[in-house]
Amino acid sequence: MTSFDTAARQIAGALKMAFNVGDWKAELDRSIDGVFGSFAAFLFAAPLVALFTLSARRAAARVPDFPETLYHTVPLPALLAADLATYALDWGVSLALLVMLARAGGASDRAAELIVGYNWIQPVIAAAQLPPIALMASTVSAAAGGFLGLSAFILTAFLIWGIIRRGLGVPPAQAAAAFVALALIGIVIDSVGSAALKAIYPA
Repeated sequence: MTSFDTAARQIAGALKMAFNVGDWKAELDRSIDGVFGSFAAFLFAAPLVALFTLSARRAAARVPDFPETLYHTVPLPALLAADLATYALDWGVSLALLVMLARAGGASDRAAELIVGYNWIQPVIAAAQLPPIALMASTVSAAAGGFLGLSAFILTAFLIWGIIRRGLGVPPAQAAAAFVALALIGIVIDSVGSAALKAIYPA
């Protein structure tokens, strides 16, 4: 089991990788144990994803101008399971794509730092999504979380961009193509998951 201290150090290393600060390679554990251990990041990100789901459910119930969504109609246990499953699938497919791109570009030697960096940045990204929806739920206003939501989106994009740039070691144009591919993967997986929930729990 990965300790909180180890997780904190690796998350700090992933942040340095994303922001290209200092000798970030020295911060990340890129050993075989470190690579496999980095998948424990899911254990730290999953509770944050669940908390987001709970907050979104609360916002959907309380905010008058919150648009009709699955957060209104799907039972909470199914909603939590679906959000976690979608999150895990998106994470896994996106990481697999990045590793394939690294190998295709002759950067297999970067695979370890790419995997470790991408995995350990996920709890940070999951945490960044919480303030906007929590503010929305607490203030009973859909507009209240707008600015924070935009800020969270920009931060998430910047973090993923940084991991791609350093992890793949490619020029900006190729990094942009990889970034777009990850975004499309997320959209497709989210759409399929939403369609499945709508079929099971029609409004």
